[in-house]
Amino acid sequence: MGLLHGLFTAPSRQSFALLACGWALTPDRHTITTYLWLTGATAVKHFSQFYVFLGCPLYTQRWPLWGAVIRQAARYVPEGEVIVVAFDDTTKKKAGRHIEGLGRYRNGAGSARQEYRTLRGLHFVLGIMRIPLARWPGHSLSVPIGLELYLKPAQAQALNMPYRSRSQLARDILDFLAEQVPGRPIRSLADGGYATKDYVRQLPDAVHVVGRFPISAKLYTLPPTPTHKRRGAPRKKGDLIGSPKTLVHTSQGWSPHPSEAGAEIQAWCGLWHSVLPGRLVRVVVLRRDSTHAPKQPGQRKPPPAIEAFFTTDLTLSAQDILHEYGDRWAVEIAIRDANAFDGLGRDQCRKRQRIVGANTFRLVMAAARTLWFIDHVECGTTLNLCRYRPWYRQKVAPSQLDVVWACREALYDAGIIPIPRFTPDLAENDEEPDYALPLAA
Repeated sequence: MGLLHGLFTAPSRQSFALLACGWALTPDRHTITTYLWLTGATAVKHFSQFYVFLGCPLYTQRWPLWGAVIRQAARYVPEGEVIVVAFDDTTKKKAGRHIEGLGRYRNGAGSARQEYRTLRGLHFVLGIMRIPLARWPGHSLSVPIGLELYLKPAQAQALNMPYRSRSQLARDILDFLAEQVPGRPIRSLADGGYATKDYVRQLPDAVHVVGRFPISAKLYTLPPTPTHKRRGAPRKKGDLIGSPKTLVHTSQGWSPHPSEAGAEIQAWCGLWHSVLPGRLVRVVVLRRDSTHAPKQPGQRKPPPAIEAFFTTDLTLSAQDILHEYGDRWAVEIAIRDANAFDGLGRDQCRKRQRIVGANTFRLVMAAARTLWFIDHVECGTTLNLCRYRPWYRQKVAPSQLDVVWACREALYDAGIIPIPRFTPDLAENDEEPDYALPLAA
C-alpha cells in the first residue's frame, strides 16, 4: 500500500485494499465480482461503489500510480545500467454492442500461421520494464509500466476524444517513463508497427530505440558541408545509400549471423530522412538464401529472405542490435502471462474509463507482486524452481508462475484466505424418526 501514499482518499484506499485482496486470492476467474465475493467487500459498501472507484478516482490517478511503480522498479536496475523497456499491443476478445472501444483488429496469433485473420474485441497498448535478477545472472522479470486503450478514429470521435495512434500511445508511456527517471539511460524495444514518426522523432536525450526497419525504406548519407554560399535552403540529406532491398545485393562486407546458420548480416549508418530526419541511425540488414532457408519448428513457412533492424544508439554493434531486438520477445511473454495470471481484459465493464481503470488496477497489482517477489528472493529466501513443475529439469530462473504461487503461499501463511460462503448449520443433529423401522419394513 506504500504505492498509494497521497494518491487516494480514505474511502478510495479502502476500496483499493478490498479489490487488491480479492485480486491476490483469485485463482482463475479475474472479474470484479469475483474479487468482491472472495473478500466479502459487499458487507462494507455497495458493489456499485467499486466500479465508481475504478472509473473515477483510479482512472484519474492512473498516471501518478504508474509513476510510483516506475520509480520503485527502477531501483532494482543498478545505477549506470540501461533501463530496458518494450512495447506491444494486444487484442482481448469481447462481444457486446455497448462496450466503448470495441472494434475488429488483426489477430496476430492466427495470422502468423495462416491467412490474415481478425478478432473483435478491445485493443490495448502495453509497456513493460525488464528487471535483472541478481540471484540469477543473465535473467530478468518483466514489470508492467503503462497501459492504454486504443480507439479507432470513428470511436474517438463518437466519444469526443482526440484520436491517438498506437505509436502515440506508446510514446506517451515512454515520455512519462523518462520524466520519472531523469538522467537514467533508457532503451526502448518495439516491432515494426512502431517504426513511425510519432514514436521515434524528438526522443528525450537519454532514450534510444531499437526496432524493425522497413525493407523498402531508404538510407542517405549526411549532407555535404557547403564550400561557399549559395541561394536556397541547405541540403538536408546526402547521397542515397540504398534500401535493404538493394543493399542485400552488396557483394562484400558480410559476416555470418551470430546464431543462425546460413544467414549473413551487415550494418550501415545513415539518415532515415522520411521518418527521422537529421539523426543518424545504424541499420543491420540480414539476408538468407531463400532456397536453403530452413523452416523453424512450428512454422508453416520459412523465415523471410530479407530482414532489417535499426537503432538510434550508434555505440551498438550489429550483433548487439540483433540481440537487443531478440529481447523484445519478453513483451510477448508478458502479455501471455498477463492474460493467464493477471486477468488482463477480463472485466465486464462497458465504459471506457472503467475498462482502463480495471485493467490498470490489475497490471499495477501484477507489478507490485513481481517487485515483492524480487525483494523477497533478494533477501536470501530459498526458492525451489522445480517445485510446481518437476518435469521442467532445465529451468534455471523464475517465471511469473513462481511469482504467483510464492505470493499466494505467503498470503495463506499470513492467514489471508477467501471468506467461506457456505457453512452447514450445526446447531442440532438430525435424529432418526421413531417410525423408521416400520417404514423400512
